[in-house]
Amino acid sequence: MMNPIVSVIIPTYNCAHLIKRAVESVLSQSFQDFELIIVDDGSKDNTMKIVKELISRDNRIEYIRLNKNSGGAAKPKNTGISNSKGKYIAILDSDDEWYPTKIEKQINIFKKRKSVNLGFVSCFARHIYEEDGVSFLYKIPRHKNILRHILARDYMGSGSGMLYMREVFDKVGGFDENLQSGQDSEMRIRLSQYYDFDIVEEELFAYHLRKESISNVLDIGKRMEDINYIIRKWNDLYKLYPQAHSDRLRFNGTSYMIAGKTKEARRLFFRAIIIDPFYWRNYFYLLASFLGQKIYKKITIMRVKYIAL
Repeated sequence: MMNPIVSVIIPTYNCAHLIKRAVESVLSQSFQDFELIIVDDGSKDNTMKIVKELISRDNRIEYIRLNKNSGGAAKPKNTGISNSKGKYIAILDSDDEWYPTKIEKQINIFKKRKSVNLGFVSCFARHIYEEDGVSFLYKIPRHKNILRHILARDYMGSGSGMLYMREVFDKVGGFDENLQSGQDSEMRIRLSQYYDFDIVEEELFAYHLRKESISNVLDIGKRMEDINYIIRKWNDLYKLYPQAHSDRLRFNGTSYMIAGKTKEARRLFFRAIIIDPFYWRNYFYLLASFLGQKIYKKITIMRVKYIAL
């Protein structure tokens, strides 16, 4: 295909047992003017074999294999973008799956755009916590100050939900390859400084949270190292939005609590209180930390579900 409208990029690593589901969810889209680029980040399983079987069925699929695992999703995403031709770019994690009208409905948002500066569009998602057996619909809230809320917490959800104008990457650059996790969050900090964001207010994909996901496999210390890198990188913005900084620290504390590291969690809750001493949630989460890891985790899942309602 010479000039596809949409370039779909699937970064993958050791997901041979899931890649077929992801690819078939792309091939079954109601919008069919696309190319599909699968970027294999040095998988050691039989991903290559499965992808080659899929290529034999559809010549729109291109397979790129990196010789060495990069340790995160940023490099395969950037490789896919640099090899793509579409006016729009969509990235699908290999353990997630799209519903059939996902691309079509996002393209329609761009066609009917309310802002000439619209750069990226997302949608609602089914969040599936496989380990806990919990599933719920996550509805992305609409905020006037997108940047402030992105700094506090990446409320836009999985990068699998996004459709980007190709030009946004020319403006802000590719995904930060210094990060093993949090690349989507850091990218959206950049995007929200220049572009508007819109949402298809429908459930259009399934976001699977697995034990083997990068965010779960990485040691909590490494994940916090990535988050702290982002905070340092955008320190000037966090100075402009101190409440967002406080929120970010509280969310980091929650990550530590879920990982069973209570001491580190409380240290961050106290830091959040120092930055924003009048925000009641900082005190609530600090007090909740004394209830133990299991109860705290239930509270946070209930909280996410409540926000999503």
